[in-house]
Amino acid sequence: MKLKMVATWQYAKKNFVFPRNIIFFGLALLLILGFSTIVNFTPLAQPAVAQVAPISTTIPRYAVTAEFGRDRPGSDYYSFTISAYASICQEACINDTGCIAYTYVRPGPQGPSAVCYLKSVAPASNPNDCCVSGVKL
Repeated sequence: MKLKMVATWQYAKKNFVFPRNIIFFGLALLLILGFSTIVNFTPLAQPAVAQVAPISTTIPRYAVTAEFGRDRPGSDYYSFTISAYASICQEACINDTGCIAYTYVRPGPQGPSAVCYLKSVAPASNPNDCCVSGVKL
């Protein structure tokens, strides 16, 4: 049995050429890859870290109601004409820190264009089909 193995090895050495540089580079590659996987302790995901400050420093957003067919008369501190969308008036109240409530008056008998009234307090609500009102929550 020993004789067959020695003969097989002798045959392989004689008939197959193993260039030294291929063997060297193969061993070097195995050494590098093996070493890097053993030494690499970098975690795949970073641990969660609590945030100390808020993410953004923009104006705080508020929830504002939309009361269709309701008017909140009085306490106006600013008014302006707008296009025919109550959402623009609602957005103006959201972005204004002094606004507590708003009333959007549709164009019609009150005037040819729509008007938005921003209010410093939230007055009582009255039924009126010309208006959309809301309160900042």
